[in-house]
Amino acid sequence: MKKAITITFAFVGIVFLASMIMNHSPAQPSLPSRNNGKVSKPISSNVMKIAERSCVKCHAEGGNGMAMMHLNISNWDKFSPEKQAGKAKDMCKMVSKGKMPPKGFREKNPDAIPTKDKAQIICDWATSIQVVKK
Repeated sequence: MKKAITITFAFVGIVFLASMIMNHSPAQPSLPSRNNGKVSKPISSNVMKIAERSCVKCHAEGGNGMAMMHLNISNWDKFSPEKQAGKAKDMCKMVSKGKMPPKGFREKNPDAIPTKDKAQIICDWATSIQVVKK
């Protein structure tokens, strides 16, 4: 009798979990450019030119898995404005300190190393998209 009850509860639990997984709604809103009524801020064209040369080989779809865990530029429009502001600030910090692109990439692609002027362009853009907290 106890065995039958245990099996029944296990079966019901499995069915419940399967239904939760099957009915799972995506966490992202249906419109990728809007997040809870807030409009995302695209990467400016001058910053995107720098990113295409120095960042997207690793930080975009098809790039390095570890790099994309930190920043996936392909998903930029899906980030909330607050997350975009934080990622932009991180980009500024990493490029300004010379931590990005990483040493191995720099050695193989010396022309992809952002100059101080280009790092400043990234930092100016990052400052311009910071979200003002109410």
